Amino acid sequence: MQSGLSDVQAHWGYVLFTVINFLVTIGGVMLVDRKGRKFLLTVGTAGIIVSLVCTGLLFRQTERLRVDSKVPVQSMVNADQKITLTYDQKLAEALLSSGGDAAQRIGSRPTSLVVIYSYGDFHAATKAARSDDTAATPIEITRESCVPANKVVAFFSNPFGNLDAARQAPLTIDNALITPLPSQRSGWKVALTLFVFMAFYAVGPGVCVWLALSELMPTRIRSNGMSIALLLNQAVSTGIAAVFLPTVGKYGYAAMFFGFAGCTVIYFITAALFLPETKGKTLEEIEAHFEGERKEPGLATA
Repeated sequence: MQSGLSDVQAHWGYVLFTVINFLVTIGGVMLVDRKGRKFLLTVGTAGIIVSLVCTGLLFRQTERLRVDSKVPVQSMVNADQKITLTYDQKLAEALLSSGGDAAQRIGSRPTSLVVIYSYGDFHAATKAARSDDTAATPIEITRESCVPANKVVAFFSNPFGNLDAARQAPLTIDNALITPLPSQRSGWKVALTLFVFMAFYAVGPGVCVWLALSELMPTRIRSNGMSIALLLNQAVSTGIAAVFLPTVGKYGYAAMFFGFAGCTVIYFITAALFLPETKGKTLEEIEAHFEGERKEPGLATA
């Protein structure tokens, strides 16, 4: 929705997204022993950087016009620390009336509203609501939709959060983001850049990263090394999930895509400059290379 596509179009876009992942992964599997891990990782990460930057630029076109109406939405909080509102064109105009020049640039265009809110240390966000969707259900913000039901869930949501305090804390509106809806054409452009991203990911990191890691680690530490790599992977995923909403709330989706592209630059440099090629080499030959006992000349450049 935030890209400009309807729910139905986004659904079929996701179907195509997974089909591309499946088909290109097959191609990557066929190429991995022909072209090599280093080549595919280099090409894949380069394509990922370009596609993510393009996606960020497309989101930036509309997000630079968005308005944060958290103050008027905060005033709608009732005594039970809840909010129920129906986002339509009339409410959009009311919320934008206090937005100054930024709101005037939006004019009467259809918009979307996303509310990011918190009870104590725990944050949540509503689904995007469109001002031109007459069949949309009301936005409901309640403590149950934000505060975890028990301490186990609370730990994985926010390890440092105070669950008992959150159960009594007032509702705080962190952001109420009103963004003009992109055109359908812009939405398909975003979809296209994401399809390109998935194609390069599937042929590069999607196929090669775990294969290369398992080959590069010495036999004596391979099991422990892969376990640590998986742990770090999950830790990074958890970190991204933790910072996603605050980052999107303050800087927008464009910032996230630019950030991902920046991280991939490091990935690209590592793959292009420091990763040895392991195509056609036995595990013993690879291990000997790292120990300085190269059994076959040209191991790193094969």
